[in-house]
Amino acid sequence: MAWFEKREYVFRKKDKTAWKMAREALEEAGITRMRCGAYDVEPPACGCGAKLDPRDFGKNGRIDRRMFFIKVPVSQLAQARRVISDLE
Repeated sequence: MAWFEKREYVFRKKDKTAWKMAREALEEAGITRMRCGAYDVEPPACGCGAKLDPRDFGKNGRIDRRMFFIKVPVSQLAQARRVISDLE
């Protein structure tokens, strides 16, 4: 495996519990050097430069707008897709 091998998405959802389960299943299957993380899908309601979003201070608390992802090297893509499809 090359150090700078191209990576592809095998998981991309707004579900944190499914993301944790998929990450653990991939680790158990021996998938190495995967990248896992999350990013915000939409900007705050009052603009891109806003530090606080007024929608987070409602009676139900903060709204989760994060997209969770897992990227694996192309050489392990087929195996990772099989593991993810077994979870669903």
